[in-house]
Amino acid sequence: MFPEFLIQSAAEVKTALMLRDQKLVLAESCTGGLVATLLTSLPGISDCFCGSAVVYRWDTKMKWLGVQAETLEKYTDVSRETAREMALGVLRQTPEASLSAAITGHLGPNAPESQDGLVCIAVGRRAHTDLSVPPELVSVEALQSDALREAGPVNADPTTGLSLRQERQLAVADQMLKLIAKALED
Repeated sequence: MFPEFLIQSAAEVKTALMLRDQKLVLAESCTGGLVATLLTSLPGISDCFCGSAVVYRWDTKMKWLGVQAETLEKYTDVSRETAREMALGVLRQTPEASLSAAITGHLGPNAPESQDGLVCIAVGRRAHTDLSVPPELVSVEALQSDALREAGPVNADPTTGLSLRQERQLAVADQMLKLIAKALED
């Protein structure tokens, strides 16, 4: 159902979460729940995966995750600032989670040139069991999905019949899983 490289990346995240007794929550925009789907394809993931908020529109990002209207107006939804607020917001909304990751971007078609293929991924962590202590940002990155697609296994098989948007989604889902795994190593 899914390419093997994505299942492998998801399995690495699951193993790292279980070894470190961590629980993950996601906020996904441009991937539309793909990362959550990959993780939930693995048996036993419920021990370490809390869920995913698919927040595709500005209003949903604001109401569900507390992303500030000012952030969206100043930086747009395709920004490090929005990804940061998404990651920290979904973690605040999920008390049992200790780690979060969020992705937002524009995977086309018909994207403004400056945003075409751009994604922003943020990872947050709860450093204390005391929920009154705000979660902290671990990392936030802006990445060009085409560079990830061309450098990675997505581009290895040109006969897949996927659209450019679908190839971009696979590439950035893999990158998000890799950044989660990296945060668990630190």
